[in-house]
Amino acid sequence: MKTGFRIVALSAMVAALVSGSASGQVLTNSLPAGFTAADFAALAFSPEQVVVGVDNFSNTIFTAGVSYAIATAAGAPGDYFYWYRVNAKNFVFPADSIGRVTVNLNTALVKSVGPVLQFGQYENNGVGPLSLVAQTATPLKISWDATPNGNGLFAGETSYLWVVSTWPPAVHVSMQIIDGGVATAHVPAPIPEPLSMTLAGLGLAAVAALRRKA
Repeated sequence: MKTGFRIVALSAMVAALVSGSASGQVLTNSLPAGFTAADFAALAFSPEQVVVGVDNFSNTIFTAGVSYAIATAAGAPGDYFYWYRVNAKNFVFPADSIGRVTVNLNTALVKSVGPVLQFGQYENNGVGPLSLVAQTATPLKISWDATPNGNGLFAGETSYLWVVSTWPPAVHVSMQIIDGGVATAHVPAPIPEPLSMTLAGLGLAAVAALRRKA
């Protein structure tokens, strides 16, 4: 019985790691739950990556700056807060704005509170309309979009995009910044610790063994 229970538990963990989430997202202009204004003020961001957005013909469309910070907070023990700061610098066409930002990560590692997947945005100290708003989550990607709830990130504007996970950072993944062209930056993302990955591997092996016997 104990062996069977362990196999079921490991199989559940494997399923969680490889599946996506259809949950809602945090749509408000707000800090993550348990993260205070003082926590935000204390964030130490990485040096800025200046990235260039190019179209399919290699024409430069815009430039943007990306930096990141990872923090914990006393108000949310066990959580890791991933902050991605995106600054729109300039556009070939001045009326343009950044309309979408995506991050390639395993969304099964993003924390959920009930049906709400914990990724969102924070601008202008939580006051006023948003430029980019958490929109969609697929198994390996999350995105913030201008529509239908934002108005785009225009030159000189900055948006702080955040993700909450109970997993620590261990890898860098691609961030795409999109507006008629695409720019790519690299930012940290959560990944299961080695022990958990080992257990997940054992779970997969156990499931495969049971299938062979069946």
